[in-house]
Amino acid sequence: MAPFDVSPTTTASGRIRELLRRIAVEAFGSTETEVPIPGFTVFTDRRLDDPFAGIRAALLMRTVAEGQLYEYARAARAAGRSWDEIGAALDLPSGEYRAVGEQAFDWLVCGRVPDSEPQGVRSWRTPSAYWRCPSCEAVVTDHGPCGSHPDDIESGHTDGCARHRADIAAWTARTGWDD
Repeated sequence: MAPFDVSPTTTASGRIRELLRRIAVEAFGSTETEVPIPGFTVFTDRRLDDPFAGIRAALLMRTVAEGQLYEYARAARAAGRSWDEIGAALDLPSGEYRAVGEQAFDWLVCGRVPDSEPQGVRSWRTPSAYWRCPSCEAVVTDHGPCGSHPDDIESGHTDGCARHRADIAAWTARTGWDD
């Protein structure tokens, strides 16, 4: 593969994203719009006018894909493949705590999604989501809904961000506390 060639997996991922947008439009009534990409004058990106339609489409796809995982695992077992081979195909970690085949069976048959950490070991990395604020156009780190003050929930907004300032004002009105 040449340095600028795109891998088949990357191509397939793009096709899946396109299919998700089409499902959001066709099955859930969203509309696609083209929006400029910051820093470019010619290139645009396609966005859904209703992100909830995208969530519903992705959930539908995930549900169907999970069912297909189970069906293909059953077909692999019928073809003589072991649960260890299935676990390896799922890229499950082989560790000292549980065999890959046991993890695969627990996931696909029992519905217990395997942990990425070994039993008894906890990751202290805080999961976060990242998105671009439509008000200040900064990349925001979203720490989840567990905090109280908007600064505990989101970081990265510019100092004068209208959206973030409105969130802080709503928090102040709701709690009666001063920022």
